Amino acid sequence: MNRTKFIKIFVIELLMVTLIGGYFFIDSSDVYKWWVGSTNFVTYKEQCNLNESSCNVILSDGNALEFEINPKPIPLMKPLIFRVKTSDYSTPFIEIKLFATNMNMGFHTFKLYAKNNGTYEGEGMLPTCVVGDMKWQANIIINQPSKSIGAIFNFQTQK
Repeated sequence: MNRTKFIKIFVIELLMVTLIGGYFFIDSSDVYKWWVGSTNFVTYKEQCNLNESSCNVILSDGNALEFEINPKPIPLMKPLIFRVKTSDYSTPFIEIKLFATNMNMGFHTFKLYAKNNGTYEGEGMLPTCVVGDMKWQANIIINQPSKSIGAIFNFQTQK
């Protein structure tokens, strides 16, 4: 085998091993976060109570977002419907990342899928705790090709 052919085959094999290794060892969400940057969050107004009504916020790009959890008051260990209403986004789903702020109750991620007219819905359940009076944070994340924006909502559940 001549030297030129050997070098070509070696380069192709090296490229293939690199591509296959990259496929298995690189997390696509990490690449997306590197490309787009971190999520630009805004926080809702403190007077809103998700146990009584939906809450509204203006996102960093100027669009309105409404967040609602049903049934009310928000129960633990029962199916919940999460609903987000917004406009001007053509993403197939929105993510909600939930966690307790006063105790480690795990990290819960739910996807809300597009329904109609800017409404996204999904189901989930919050774990119960013997202590009760859990304080939760819900991070709503809208990932787009060029940016990631979101809103932070805090709420409380009881035993």
